[in-house]
Amino acid sequence: MGIQLFLNEQYLSYQIRQIVEWLPEKAPHAVIFGATGSGKTYATKLMLGRISLHISNSQIYVCDYKGDDDFSFLSGTSRFYRFHDCSKGLDNFFKRFQDRQSGLDTSRNMIILYFDEWASYCNNLEKKVAEEEKRKLATLLMLGRSFHVHIIIAQQRVDAVYFNSARDNFNLVIGLGNLSQESKDMLFHEFKDQMKPDRKQGTGYMLTNGTDFTQIQVPTINDKEKLHKYIKMAVTR
Repeated sequence: MGIQLFLNEQYLSYQIRQIVEWLPEKAPHAVIFGATGSGKTYATKLMLGRISLHISNSQIYVCDYKGDDDFSFLSGTSRFYRFHDCSKGLDNFFKRFQDRQSGLDTSRNMIILYFDEWASYCNNLEKKVAEEEKRKLATLLMLGRSFHVHIIIAQQRVDAVYFNSARDNFNLVIGLGNLSQESKDMLFHEFKDQMKPDRKQGTGYMLTNGTDFTQIQVPTINDKEKLHKYIKMAVTR
């Protein structure tokens, strides 16, 4: 099932509103990146809300390492973790995956781990602990698809060191704002010559399975309370 996400900016230039979709069964894991102020949180909230709306039995785990007010509306909910509690969130999600893998959990509804600022989280752990956390995430990225287990990461850069050789398992890559040359080389190598230096907040590029390259614009959210309601539904059901 396709989940409508962003607007195709090239079509918008012709006054045509075409929605770019995400197909989780074909591109199970997503990374959203860009500098501070590029619109990552805004885009991610839209993504989470639309998952909740279109997949009524989906369940979302939110690990908000940044810990500011962006996800404060989830305070007190069962699968919301902030700052140091993010380790518990990852553990609980990984255990859910292991239960499915072992056959103890036979459910196959879509479950999503959203982790905000994964790189910062890893950088603030002792080396041994950080490596164990990266191992868990890499396992989820490599094996989660078969069990309807999905990862969405948002951070400023997507350096391979944080993903234990599993970075290529992000089948949906979303870069917002004006990306550094290094980021273009790392994640949009085949298409970097098509990327313009005029990106502003809420605009950027989306690459699906290394081939489908689209210039995108994040649509305006007219009712944030409604959006937060849908996200909260998926975090609590």
